[in-house]
Amino acid sequence: MQKAAFKFIGEHDFRNFCKMDAANVSNYKRYITDFNISACDQRSNHDELWSMNIRGSAFLWHQVRCMAAVLFFVGQGLESPCVVDSLLDITKTPRKPQYTMAPELPLILRSCLFDGVSFMCSSDASQALIEHLKDEHHQYMLQAAIFDEALTCLSIPEPNPLEHPKKKRKHIPLLSREAEPSYEERRAR
Repeated sequence: MQKAAFKFIGEHDFRNFCKMDAANVSNYKRYITDFNISACDQRSNHDELWSMNIRGSAFLWHQVRCMAAVLFFVGQGLESPCVVDSLLDITKTPRKPQYTMAPELPLILRSCLFDGVSFMCSSDASQALIEHLKDEHHQYMLQAAIFDEALTCLSIPEPNPLEHPKKKRKHIPLLSREAEPSYEERRAR
Protein backbone atom coordinates (compact mmCIF):
# COMPACT_ATOMS: atom_id res chain seq x y z
CA MET A 1 0.00 0.00 0.00
CA GLN A 2 2.83 2.39 0.81
CA LYS A 3 4.43 1.71 -2.58
CA ALA A 4 1.11 2.58 -4.27
CA ALA A 5 0.61 5.62 -2.00
CA PHE A 6 3.98 7.08 -3.04
CA LYS A 7 2.72 7.10 -6.63
CA PHE A 8 0.22 9.84 -5.67
CA ILE A 9 2.99 12.25 -4.66
CA GLY A 10 3.52 15.11 -7.11
CA GLU A 11 1.16 16.90 -9.48
CA HIS A 12 -1.31 14.60 -11.20
CA ASP A 13 -4.73 14.70 -12.82
CA PHE A 14 -6.93 13.03 -10.17
CA ARG A 15 -10.15 12.78 -12.20
CA ASN A 16 -10.16 8.98 -11.71
CA PHE A 17 -9.89 9.49 -7.94
CA CYS A 18 -12.84 11.77 -7.22
CA LYS A 19 -16.55 12.37 -7.71
CA MET A 20 -16.39 14.33 -10.93
CA ASP A 21 -18.24 17.64 -10.99
CA ALA A 22 -17.84 18.58 -14.66
CA ALA A 23 -20.31 21.48 -14.35
CA ASN A 24 -18.16 23.33 -11.79
CA VAL A 25 -14.63 21.91 -12.08
CA SER A 26 -12.47 21.94 -15.20
CA ASN A 27 -9.02 21.39 -13.66
CA TYR A 28 -8.51 18.06 -11.94
CA LYS A 29 -4.79 18.52 -11.34
CA ARG A 30 -3.79 18.54 -7.71
CA TYR A 31 -0.44 18.46 -5.97
CA ILE A 32 0.20 15.87 -3.23
CA THR A 33 3.29 16.68 -1.17
CA ASP A 34 3.31 13.70 1.21
CA PHE A 35 1.47 10.39 1.65
CA ASN A 36 2.47 8.06 4.48
CA ILE A 37 0.82 4.97 5.88
CA SER A 38 1.79 3.93 9.40
CA ALA A 39 0.58 1.64 12.17
CA CYS A 40 -1.14 3.11 15.21
CA ASP A 41 -1.02 1.73 18.74
CA GLN A 42 -4.65 0.60 18.71
CA ARG A 43 -5.99 -2.91 18.01
CA SER A 44 -9.44 -4.46 18.03
CA ASN A 45 -9.46 -8.26 18.12
CA HIS A 46 -7.21 -9.16 15.19
CA ASP A 47 -7.60 -5.81 13.41
CA GLU A 48 -4.89 -3.19 13.53
CA LEU A 49 -5.58 0.51 13.20
CA TRP A 50 -3.46 2.19 10.54
CA SER A 51 -3.14 5.84 9.62
CA MET A 52 -2.95 7.42 6.17
CA ASN A 53 -1.49 10.91 6.40
CA ILE A 54 -1.94 12.90 3.21
CA ARG A 55 -0.72 16.42 2.55
CA GLY A 56 -1.50 18.41 -0.54
CA SER A 57 -2.18 21.85 -1.89
CA ALA A 58 -5.89 21.13 -2.50
CA PHE A 59 -8.23 18.17 -2.86
CA LEU A 60 -11.15 17.30 -5.11
CA TRP A 61 -14.59 16.16 -3.97
CA HIS A 62 -14.15 12.70 -2.35
CA GLN A 63 -10.55 12.47 -3.61
CA VAL A 64 -9.16 11.05 -0.36
CA ARG A 65 -11.94 8.45 -0.08
CA CYS A 66 -11.33 7.31 -3.67
CA MET A 67 -7.55 7.11 -3.18
CA ALA A 68 -8.08 5.09 0.02
CA ALA A 69 -10.49 2.69 -1.75
CA VAL A 70 -7.91 1.89 -4.43
CA LEU A 71 -5.20 1.48 -1.77
CA PHE A 72 -7.46 -0.99 0.08
CA PHE A 73 -7.67 -3.09 -3.11
CA VAL A 74 -3.87 -3.04 -3.27
CA GLY A 75 -3.58 -3.93 0.42
CA GLN A 76 -5.90 -6.92 -0.03
CA GLY A 77 -3.78 -8.15 -2.93
CA LEU A 78 -6.64 -7.60 -5.39
CA GLU A 79 -4.77 -4.94 -7.39
CA SER A 80 -1.12 -4.23 -8.10
CA PRO A 81 0.39 -0.91 -6.96
CA CYS A 82 0.84 -0.03 -10.66
CA VAL A 83 -2.96 0.36 -10.97
CA VAL A 84 -2.40 3.84 -9.49
CA ASP A 85 -0.10 4.70 -12.42
CA SER A 86 -2.75 3.53 -14.89
CA LEU A 87 -5.53 5.52 -13.20
CA LEU A 88 -3.37 8.67 -13.05
CA ASP A 89 -2.58 8.33 -16.78
CA ILE A 90 -5.60 10.10 -18.30
CA THR A 91 -4.57 9.24 -21.87
CA LYS A 92 -4.48 5.53 -20.96
CA THR A 93 -7.53 5.63 -18.68
CA PRO A 94 -9.73 8.63 -19.65
CA ARG A 95 -12.81 7.22 -17.87
CA LYS A 96 -12.97 6.37 -14.18
CA PRO A 97 -13.72 2.70 -13.49
CA GLN A 98 -16.73 2.21 -11.24
CA TYR A 99 -15.74 1.40 -7.66
CA THR A 100 -17.09 2.21 -4.23
CA MET A 101 -15.37 4.93 -2.24
CA ALA A 102 -13.86 4.14 1.15
CA PRO A 103 -16.27 4.92 4.00
CA GLU A 104 -16.13 8.38 5.53
CA LEU A 105 -16.30 7.20 9.15
CA PRO A 106 -12.59 6.82 9.88
CA LEU A 107 -11.51 9.94 7.99
CA ILE A 108 -10.44 12.96 10.00
CA LEU A 109 -9.53 16.34 8.60
CA ARG A 110 -6.84 17.32 11.06
CA SER A 111 -5.83 20.71 9.80
CA CYS A 112 -5.91 23.21 6.96
CA LEU A 113 -3.10 25.64 6.37
CA PHE A 114 -3.34 28.71 4.14
CA ASP A 115 -0.59 31.16 3.23
CA GLY A 116 -0.98 34.39 5.18
CA VAL A 117 -3.89 33.11 7.28
CA SER A 118 -3.72 31.90 10.86
CA PHE A 119 -6.70 30.52 12.72
CA MET A 120 -7.33 31.32 16.36
CA CYS A 121 -9.52 29.41 18.76
CA SER A 122 -10.63 30.88 22.06
CA SER A 123 -9.89 28.90 25.20
CA ASP A 124 -13.66 28.54 25.81
CA ALA A 125 -14.23 27.08 22.32
CA SER A 126 -11.21 24.81 22.70
CA GLN A 127 -12.42 23.57 26.10
CA ALA A 128 -15.94 23.00 24.75
CA LEU A 129 -14.53 20.91 21.87
CA ILE A 130 -12.41 18.85 24.26
CA GLU A 131 -15.43 18.17 26.48
CA HIS A 132 -17.56 17.26 23.45
CA LEU A 133 -14.94 14.80 22.14
CA LYS A 134 -14.50 13.24 25.61
CA ASP A 135 -18.27 12.80 25.87
CA GLU A 136 -18.46 11.24 22.37
CA HIS A 137 -15.57 8.90 23.23
CA HIS A 138 -17.29 7.85 26.45
CA GLN A 139 -20.59 7.16 24.64
CA TYR A 140 -18.89 5.04 21.95
CA MET A 141 -16.89 3.08 24.53
CA LEU A 142 -20.12 2.42 26.45
CA GLN A 143 -21.83 1.29 23.26
CA ALA A 144 -18.89 -1.00 22.45
CA ALA A 145 -19.08 -2.55 25.91
CA ILE A 146 -22.82 -3.16 25.48
CA PHE A 147 -22.26 -4.87 22.10
CA ASP A 148 -19.42 -6.92 23.57
CA GLU A 149 -21.70 -8.08 26.39
CA ALA A 150 -24.47 -8.94 23.90
CA LEU A 151 -22.03 -11.03 21.87
CA THR A 152 -21.00 -13.04 24.93
CA CYS A 153 -24.66 -13.92 25.51
CA LEU A 154 -25.07 -15.43 22.06
CA SER A 155 -24.28 -19.03 21.32
CA ILE A 156 -22.29 -19.68 18.19
CA PRO A 157 -24.09 -22.21 15.97
CA GLU A 158 -22.20 -25.27 14.82
CA PRO A 159 -21.53 -25.25 11.07
CA ASN A 160 -23.91 -27.45 9.10
CA PRO A 161 -21.87 -29.71 6.78
CA LEU A 162 -24.83 -29.91 4.37
CA GLU A 163 -24.92 -26.15 3.84
CA HIS A 164 -22.70 -24.75 1.16
CA PRO A 165 -20.55 -21.85 2.35
CA LYS A 166 -21.49 -18.52 0.84
CA LYS A 167 -19.31 -17.68 -2.12
CA LYS A 168 -17.40 -14.43 -1.98
CA ARG A 169 -18.02 -12.10 -4.87
CA LYS A 170 -15.18 -12.33 -7.32
CA HIS A 171 -13.10 -9.18 -7.61
CA ILE A 172 -13.23 -7.54 -11.03
CA PRO A 173 -9.94 -5.72 -11.72
CA LEU A 174 -10.42 -1.94 -11.77
CA LEU A 175 -9.19 -1.52 -15.34
CA SER A 176 -11.67 -4.19 -16.54
CA ARG A 177 -14.72 -2.60 -14.93
CA GLU A 178 -17.43 -0.56 -16.53
CA ALA A 179 -16.35 3.06 -16.56
CA GLU A 180 -18.11 6.33 -15.84
CA PRO A 181 -18.46 8.99 -18.56
CA SER A 182 -15.30 10.98 -19.20
CA TYR A 183 -14.98 14.68 -18.42
CA GLU A 184 -15.48 15.50 -22.10
CA GLU A 185 -18.60 13.30 -22.31
CA ARG A 186 -20.04 14.97 -19.21
CA ARG A 187 -19.35 18.46 -20.60
CA ALA A 188 -20.99 17.53 -23.92
CA ARG A 189 -24.17 16.59 -22.03
